[in-house]
Amino acid sequence: MKTVHQPDLKKMSTLKLGGRARAALYPENELHLEEINRNWAGIGLRCMYLGKGSNVLFTEDNRDLVLVKWKGRILPESIAQDRDRVLVLVDAGYPLPRLLGWCASRGLSGLEGLAGIPGSVGGAITMNAGSHGVEICSLLTSIWIWTPEKGTSQLQTGQFSYGYRWFNPGGISGNPLVTAAEITLVRSSPQNVQENIKRFYLRKKRSQPVLASTAGCVFKNPPDGEPAGKLLERAGFRGRQNKGVAFSSKHANFLVNLGHGSSTQALDLIAQAREKVFELSGHELQLEIKTV
Repeated sequence: MKTVHQPDLKKMSTLKLGGRARAALYPENELHLEEINRNWAGIGLRCMYLGKGSNVLFTEDNRDLVLVKWKGRILPESIAQDRDRVLVLVDAGYPLPRLLGWCASRGLSGLEGLAGIPGSVGGAITMNAGSHGVEICSLLTSIWIWTPEKGTSQLQTGQFSYGYRWFNPGGISGNPLVTAAEITLVRSSPQNVQENIKRFYLRKKRSQPVLASTAGCVFKNPPDGEPAGKLLERAGFRGRQNKGVAFSSKHANFLVNLGHGSSTQALDLIAQAREKVFELSGHELQLEIKTV
């Protein structure tokens, strides 16, 4: 199992902030996961499962943090099909953009709305990533989850639940890691799928800073009323800068590292935004990104 000591957290998330962790581990099988639980978590260190780090704000003080980046070797494959639908098995560590490309080359439709989301399949599932009316968990028929207590378990549709930016593997306690998933897709043509991916990506690019160093949306949309981006804009935070970080001038709910930002600056700006939005609207914005 590959082990990197004192990894630079700036290189392990799309926001490119943070100090150094204790270690980064790259397990490829269940034996590696058992070794991590025994030798790292067992001595009181914090173990965090990490995909592509596309929704994480790392702080400077993470010297007791061990990152676990699942590196299973299952390539996407069609495992069952009927006239209209195809069941695809994919590893949780597989990059979501690469999966969309794989689907496009085979004319498999359903995931195109997620174009422009840079995470891994496993990370997308644990956040129930969604965009343009598509939520990845709504397409799942089965998932495999590993925990220190039970090892690997397979959950079918109905045995797990999900909602807006959350996923719950029902009945699985402890520290669960998604290792693989089955996704149901619909037959189309490679040209149609590729055109849809391009259309959704360009739509996202027009309204979001997809090429900047961000961690996606900072806040969840409130369950009622205006979206978080509109609330932030009305509070004057569109383009608001705090030294090396800023809320995007393209979309107020995206925090951007301008190239010389720090975690402290980011957290300060987030706190200012929450306070001002609550003052003006009464909404207590909840974080969508994870702070570690």
